[in-house]
Amino acid sequence: MKLYEVTNGYIGNSAVRVLVITENEERAIELARIKFKKEAEQYPDFYDEDYYEDLEAYCLCGNTNKEWAGEAQD
Repeated sequence: MKLYEVTNGYIGNSAVRVLVITENEERAIELARIKFKKEAEQYPDFYDEDYYEDLEAYCLCGNTNKEWAGEAQD
């Protein structure tokens, strides 16, 4: 399994993202889309379908069976 960070291009205090552990990038986007869409449905006057349709996934860790720590970020 791999750890992915899926972003949608929106910026709040930082990039809006969903963390997903799954086998591949396509599945990471599919699972994250469900979470982004759920949030967008709570604020229909604020978010349109771009909020959950144009997603990008970045593999943060290629093997979650081993210990891993990300870089310090702000």
